[in-house]
Amino acid sequence: MHTFKNKICPYCQSKIKDDLDMTVCSLCGTPHHKECYEENGGCTTYGCKNNPSTVKPDTINPNAVDVGSLTLPAARVLVTQTKLIQCPECKKEVEENSHYCKHCGYNLIENKYDDDREDRSGEVKEDFNDEFKRRYEEKKKSSQKHFIITAGGIIFLFLFAITLIYFAYSKISDYYNSDERKIEAVVFDWKDAWEEKNINAYKSFMLAADYEYYGKDGKSINYNDRITRIKWTFDNYKYIKLNFSDFKIYKDSTLTNDLKVTFKQSYISDKYEESGMKTLRLYKGKETGDEWKIYREIMD
Repeated sequence: MHTFKNKICPYCQSKIKDDLDMTVCSLCGTPHHKECYEENGGCTTYGCKNNPSTVKPDTINPNAVDVGSLTLPAARVLVTQTKLIQCPECKKEVEENSHYCKHCGYNLIENKYDDDREDRSGEVKEDFNDEFKRRYEEKKKSSQKHFIITAGGIIFLFLFAITLIYFAYSKISDYYNSDERKIEAVVFDWKDAWEEKNINAYKSFMLAADYEYYGKDGKSINYNDRITRIKWTFDNYKYIKLNFSDFKIYKDSTLTNDLKVTFKQSYISDKYEESGMKTLRLYKGKETGDEWKIYREIMD
């Protein structure tokens, strides 16, 4: 069955959204909104005999029913007795002298839909199905493409993150297992023991058998003398504060287990202050339990 949906009503110039809300002029076949047709008193098409403005006082409307001097109720009965025929298309009843079915717009004279009113419901349905399938496939492909791109991006980011974590872990692991990190830890733990005035912890970082200390005057003292002086400061100073900066490690020996460390040292206490460059030499071997120990200390 033909549909007039989305046709423009010539009276109000808006779309006819539902066939149930439509009236087709029985003479010219122009679709209208029912309310618009009734409000206008008939068709709005110029020249159509169903158009109120077309009918002249002396013109007999071929579709009119002569009620004579009948009362209104009798006239209504007469009108309702007007012969009706069945539209071969929509099967609804219309007046016998109608050119078009007022319900579906079918041409009752030529038994077809006129021009663009031609019944193409099967073709429209087929076109709609094809269009629906085409759009569905396009949307499906677009969704699949979007999913693949999104999934690929997520996988890439995941692999990239895993790679970064792996290399970061490797670098951190290498650093914590390196001699550089262990040497730095020894020197700064030795510094902490010094500030905490913990003589036993202080001595644990030194290689007693080979230790020598050189002051700014160039004179040297052995391990026992150095420990005696340090112990005296621990017992008599209220506080000791050390700052190390510009820390550097030099592998200047042909032996892999012997190296040099330099840094700027600032020594502050309640009785004495001193600053300058400090040089330490460290050694590790079987006799040190494979731990780095300080065997030379030079203050410049």
